Amino acid sequence: SRFIVNNDSSTKDIREFLELWQRTFNRHRTDCLVGLYTDDAMLQGTSSAKLYIGAKEIATYFRGSATVKMEVWHSVTLAHDIVLIVGSYVFSQISKGHQESTPARFTFVLRRQGGTWKIVHHHSSANPN
Repeated sequence: SRFIVNNDSSTKDIREFLELWQRTFNRHRTDCLVGLYTDDAMLQGTSSAKLYIGAKEIATYFRGSATVKMEVWHSVTLAHDIVLIVGSYVFSQISKGHQESTPARFTFVLRRQGGTWKIVHHHSSANPN
């Protein structure tokens, strides 16, 4: 993956987390993907107007066959154990025999829990035309 990032002290951890999220999303393992979110996380996804609150609701969102490729992202440390990430990615899927790509932008708020980063907030939306 080609990531363009800032040089903040947590960059390596953040890059590794985003790579893990991308791999897990692309394997379509909902249980593993939801494990990257806190129990009280919130998700405003690209393909639904609903706000998903909590890991159980978030699990109902990730049911598609799309894959994702991270592109550019930047992070800012908000507190010792909280990081804001803003970036872009591209979703791809086969529809009616054709590859369709949807460029999108995202915001993650991560919180370190027991030494592990977890998503507290995830917002995603298709790029404006």
